Amino acid sequence: MNLHKFNSISEKLKSHQKLIAVSKGQDLEKIKQLYDIGHRDFGENFLQELKEKKAMLPSDIRWHFLGNIQSNKVKDIVMYSDLIHSIGRSKIFNKLSELKTNKNIKILLQLKLGEEKTKSGFNEAEIYEIVARNESTNITIKGLMVIAEGGIEIEKLKLQFSQAKNVFEKIKSMNKDVEFLSMGMSLIMS
Repeated sequence: MNLHKFNSISEKLKSHQKLIAVSKGQDLEKIKQLYDIGHRDFGENFLQELKEKKAMLPSDIRWHFLGNIQSNKVKDIVMYSDLIHSIGRSKIFNKLSELKTNKNIKILLQLKLGEEKTKSGFNEAEIYEIVARNESTNITIKGLMVIAEGGIEIEKLKLQFSQAKNVFEKIKSMNKDVEFLSMGMSLIMS
């Protein structure tokens, strides 16, 4: 892990920006190195890895679930995550709504940008409808997560991120709990 590179990126962030270290596939020692320099937000794509790391690492780490969600794993993902970034299907949102738990489930809705068939997520209209109609007492919509199309030219990328920002601003005006727009991409830190 390149701690110098990590610190360099962290120092460039504005006060309202948060860096999530994606720790999937990383050993505990590498995660502890970041923890020891003060980092507390880590992201996992796989439930089993999340369970193991959460059991072995300090309890003040904030765990972000970033991966695709299978409906049979919803309950465990809720139990082990502080913020779930990848709610991009009605089936999963409904399953969360029906879950009997005392935990406040914090989520980001996934906005689908572009036409890639392999990407999941809601379109703009669906996002607005979910935010307007969310009556679940255990789900707090904290914002949006977007993944831009791969391999597109910079101008199209800028348009997609601008679209995401506009959708974010609209849902923020609809819901006082909305505060996060996750539209960063992974950087390899090794």
